[in-house]
Order: sequence, then C-alpha cells, then structure tokens
Amino acid sequence: MKKGLLVVISLCLMAVLTTSFSACGGGGKDNDNGKAGSHLISKAKAQDVGDWVLPIVENPGDFDMIDEVDIKALLAREDVKVVLIDFWATWCEPCKAAMPHLEEIYQDYKDKGLAAVVITIDVKNSTLERMIKADVAHLGVSYPIPWDFESKVKNAYGIGAIPVTYLVDKEGKIRYEHSGFTSKEIDMPPLIDAIEELLNE
Repeated sequence: MKKGLLVVISLCLMAVLTTSFSACGGGGKDNDNGKAGSHLISKAKAQDVGDWVLPIVENPGDFDMIDEVDIKALLAREDVKVVLIDFWATWCEPCKAAMPHLEEIYQDYKDKGLAAVVITIDVKNSTLERMIKADVAHLGVSYPIPWDFESKVKNAYGIGAIPVTYLVDKEGKIRYEHSGFTSKEIDMPPLIDAIEELLNE
C-alpha cells in the first residue's frame, strides 16, 4: 500500500514540476493550424498584431531601433518579412532558458527577413531594469528588448502564461503561437518550420 502511495505522489510531483518548467503564470495555448502538416494559423483565423509602440529597455545588438519598437513601422520595412515576438520576465526561468535558442534562430534567419523582439513584462523599477540588462548580457542575445511594463500588449493578446512566442506575417497577422518552453529539441523545430513557411509564402 505504501509503495503504491509513493508511486502516486511521485507521479504527481513530476507532473507539477513539468508544468512549472514549461510555462510561468498559467495555462498555455495551442496553435490553431491552418492546414494539415502546417504549423501556421490560417490567415482567416489569425489575430491582428495591433498598433503598438514600446520603449526599448536594452538593445545589445546592431538593430537600428534605438529607443522604441513600433510594430507597424517594423513590418513596413522592406527587409522584414516575418517578426518573431516573445514575452518573458526576469522571474521566469523557462523564458530565460528559451532565449539563447531564439537568438540562434534569429541569427540564422535575420538575413532572410526575420526580425525579433523579445518583450519583457517586468514592472518598471530601477532594480528590475538592472536585472533585465544583466540577464540580456548573460544570455548573449542581440535582439531588442522592449518593455511592456504596463502589460498593455500582453493584456491585448490575452496572455495568461509566459513564455509565449508569436510569428507575425508581413500583413500584421499573428500566424504562429506557442506557450511554454521544455527544450530546444521539442519547442524549436516547429518554430523553425513555421518561420520557413512564412518566409516562403
């Protein structure tokens, strides 16, 4: 009896730990794939990215936006075909685990038309600003880090858990959505496939 109870408790603990590592702050969402074999949301069902501007808290790379990210202006650029948007926070370990892999993808596809902005939802204070900058330096990322400190964009998208990764097409439609992070092997291949699909549309 005791052995059976121990097995049940162990399985429950494993389920809780897996859920906590996959996403911070609530349940995730699944993609609504547009067609069989595709990782993309159909254009008909895709949400509009909105019309928002966020200040940049840190920009370690050579991206030519210095003070703010204007999503519509970014999409209007001739060299941008797809925008990767990811939401994170300094307290979210799965978010930080995913960021170097997003950086790798960004480096692989930025010359083919991919732009990336990874939005922090940390509240605005000087301590968190220092932590954001320290995390960005430690994780070795080169994409801009906009600051959604009032959670306006997060709330507009109905985000309940982070990390959440989106891909936005040239028309400003959110064509891919994925919540949580487990590992590079599980989470990155569908994202790469979706990027390639959108770049080839």
